Amino acid sequence: MYYCQRCDRKIATEATHCPYCGVLQERDLAGEKKPCRKCEKQIPVNSNYCPYCGHDQAIFEYKETPKEEPKPLASENEQSRLETDATELTDLIEQIRQENARMIQEKQQKEEALRAKLQLPRNESKRPGLITSTKLMLKDCFKTDKRMGRADFWYGLLGSYLLFLSVITCGFLLIDTLRASLTFDRASVLSFFSFICMTFWLLVVLTALTRRFHDAEIPLIYLLLLLTGVGEIICLLLALKPQAITNERYTFKSRDKRRK
Repeated sequence: MYYCQRCDRKIATEATHCPYCGVLQERDLAGEKKPCRKCEKQIPVNSNYCPYCGHDQAIFEYKETPKEEPKPLASENEQSRLETDATELTDLIEQIRQENARMIQEKQQKEEALRAKLQLPRNESKRPGLITSTKLMLKDCFKTDKRMGRADFWYGLLGSYLLFLSVITCGFLLIDTLRASLTFDRASVLSFFSFICMTFWLLVVLTALTRRFHDAEIPLIYLLLLLTGVGEIICLLLALKPQAITNERYTFKSRDKRRK
């Protein structure tokens, strides 16, 4: 029993024409063909209905996607192995944490021992302040072979800036007052005076920054950053680092005084 390829009525197997609509039934599949949308058998390409299952070829037949079988749960051996690995990983992390804590404690003990041996306070000044630290910075403006505490550095930096700003202001006022008796151009004198003051202040800051790096044990190679556009900011941020003592190379006394 077949189905008519045009009207979908049942016809005899040996019938070459449909007795209802008269359409020729193509049995020879030598020509162009297509798979049925339901049974997937090869049928003539012009068939409206499948001669085998009678399915309308204008209707798409959706096939249900087979469901994936759920993956079996881990066996007891695998579960036990995962628990063992997790326990070992936890123990390893705990060992690393303890080792880091031990190393930090040893470093602190070493620093405290060196501090007690060298009798090294946090700052050279007993009471760092704007005046005391500024005097210290100016006194050591040509020394780079010693330390400088963090509080002394920042108080001295602020004090020296205010001092040189006052000196430049007073110099400008003095030059402006004596401009009638000056034989040189007033602008040239002001420029030269400003250059001298600024150069001396930069020297004071550079040597103080070097001593601060010694106190924080920061490599002096970072001072080359001053040659870049934002190097001053980076060096000042590095100067915020607290005091570090891992060697006896630098103290708050210059090497000449230590030799004596």
